[in-house]
Amino acid sequence: MQLNFVKYQATGNDFIFINNFENQNYVYDPFVTRQLCHRQFGIGADGIITIEKNKHCDFEMLHYNADGSRGGGLCGNGSRSAIHYAQQLGFIQEKTQFWAMDGLYTGYISSGLVYLKLQDVASIQPLQLGYFVDNGTRHYIEMVEDVHRVDMEAVGFPRRNMEPFKKEGVNLNFVQLSGNTMLLRTCECGLDSEPLSCGTGAVASALVAHAYYGVHSPVEVITKGGKLWIEFWRLPNGRFTNIYLVGEVNQSFHGVVDLSDLPAIT
Repeated sequence: MQLNFVKYQATGNDFIFINNFENQNYVYDPFVTRQLCHRQFGIGADGIITIEKNKHCDFEMLHYNADGSRGGGLCGNGSRSAIHYAQQLGFIQEKTQFWAMDGLYTGYISSGLVYLKLQDVASIQPLQLGYFVDNGTRHYIEMVEDVHRVDMEAVGFPRRNMEPFKKEGVNLNFVQLSGNTMLLRTCECGLDSEPLSCGTGAVASALVAHAYYGVHSPVEVITKGGKLWIEFWRLPNGRFTNIYLVGEVNQSFHGVVDLSDLPAIT
């Protein structure tokens, strides 16, 4: 079977996009997902996103992690890429309403930047060494003095199933503050290597930085793959609303892959 695809990256967070909106009917397969996302033996990506029809909104996006698992929550940079791709396909103009795995979202494109509006966040849970935020995806945030010295292999990846998140897992974010700017590194569930960026991790970290460290909106976030901006309001009761993840999106290339020619990988 030959599969048409488009490759996207949003601050280095990269995805294989498949258009299931019209004629192509790609059906999720964990083995094929791992093969296509493999950096050496496939196309290479942090995940696969398919664009589907949805009678209640402009489109639906389904997200699958590079390890073959289904995305358990919102993928922020993937959603921003999906907005751009939907515009390129002619499904939307500047604004959109779309369905992700955890619900309905809105976004728009302006001056070359893609804006994604996230769910309100009612609370932040302080923990012994860090903070927990659920903003459509589960995130643990820890402040560090030098984010570049964090050993992700030793400190990050083994802790994704730490207590009290052993059952469902959690994404780990390490943040270094510099004025109103954050330097961010993330260790995501579903990936076996560190991504260059994580959109929902950037949002969760920015909310923590505002609530506990005096950072104000908009927050500039510097990841290994580029810059993001987080905008939000905080209500008197502490609730965060009008939360936006903002940044550039780029279509890297498009192509065709023959699924029968993919090498078997373990």
